[in-house]
Amino acid sequence: MTSVTASPSSDKTTRYLYYGILFVLFAHFIALIFSQYYMKVNADAAESGWYSKIAFLSDIVLTPISLFLYFKYHRCFPFVINTCFLLMPLLVFIASFNDLGLFAKTPSVFYSPKGLGTWLNFGTLYFAAEEEYTEKILKWFKYFCYVLIVFNLMQLGLAGTISNREVALNAIRDTTVVLLWVYPFFFLNDDDKTNFAKLTKYGMMLLIAFFAFAIASRSYLLTMAILIFIKLRRDLKEGKNNFILFCMIIMGLMAGYYIVVNLDKFGTLKDISTVFTGRMGEDSRSSQLHEFMDQFNWDKLFTGVGPSATWNWSGDLKAPYQWLDNQFILIIWWFGLQTCIPYIGHLVYSLFKKNRLNLIRITNAKITLFFWTLACAGFGIYITISSSLYYYFMTLMIGMVTLNIRRVVVYHKLQEEQPVPDAEPLPQV
Repeated sequence: MTSVTASPSSDKTTRYLYYGILFVLFAHFIALIFSQYYMKVNADAAESGWYSKIAFLSDIVLTPISLFLYFKYHRCFPFVINTCFLLMPLLVFIASFNDLGLFAKTPSVFYSPKGLGTWLNFGTLYFAAEEEYTEKILKWFKYFCYVLIVFNLMQLGLAGTISNREVALNAIRDTTVVLLWVYPFFFLNDDDKTNFAKLTKYGMMLLIAFFAFAIASRSYLLTMAILIFIKLRRDLKEGKNNFILFCMIIMGLMAGYYIVVNLDKFGTLKDISTVFTGRMGEDSRSSQLHEFMDQFNWDKLFTGVGPSATWNWSGDLKAPYQWLDNQFILIIWWFGLQTCIPYIGHLVYSLFKKNRLNLIRITNAKITLFFWTLACAGFGIYITISSSLYYYFMTLMIGMVTLNIRRVVVYHKLQEEQPVPDAEPLPQV
């Protein structure tokens, strides 16, 4: 049951935790920018520069923070969430026991999608108990989105002719994936009280949809269209600024018609359109999954094959392949069915947990997690359960939704509309 408490004064420990998490986020943001920039030069070496070492160092810093967060705030979260968090790294460790030498030989694997460190750092979700500081972190995520949009526009401009999909992917793939998973949460929020704020939000969302179009991702383009529809329906239902929204829709349709009719005049856009339409009939995901299941060893359903396992995919002839566009099956393959269940438990519990205070930000977080669940099941690409900027954001979303004890000081709307009951102290260890 959700309870509401008054906000206690923040202590130094909480500030240090906040600065530690902020260091991690900035390290990954810097690594993201530089790896994306150098990807067009050498895609294979783009993730092995000095910036990746900073990101790796930040992941090491986050591990003790994550564990400390669990011990400090676990009483603020449901038993299901706490149990799932404890089970995941334990089961990963057991399944990886025979391959522990891999982590010693290649330390970076420890914080990869198949590494134990990634699962330990899942404890970041417990920082959501400090809602004042969570608000600050969310603001930084929003600032990251602003920078990434400008960066993507510059990258596309520098790329010139988009002769094939690989050119667009090397220019904006990883930065676009972060935008696709982070910005919709802010887009759906109701903090846009002026016409200019609304127009800015829709404009940014359309740009992100354009980036999804540029990397020829049909699933992400559909997701963006659904999210825009949700926001538009909310705004129209409020009855405010309907004229502005109507004018914006008309202008958007007219601009779209003009671009389609005069597509030859827009060289880069024409190239992107050609690449996108060329993928409309492709179904590489189903064929990939079919090939994988033909090689799946059902005797390893519960024991897993370990993080060093590979398989042969016809879509990648360079070397034995080790990934799959379905995160749930990938976890089962590596670590066994029992390891996937706690992670799915986090997502399912988050989706079905009641939003008793009817907070719109919790609803928006649940919408974000719904699409994330679909993506993990194969609806999205270029995402993994990993030490990535978008994944830390998703972890924070789980914490926000499942938090049992909320403080009204953050939710100003709640302060105005809801009476505050007798304060309960925040449980401390």
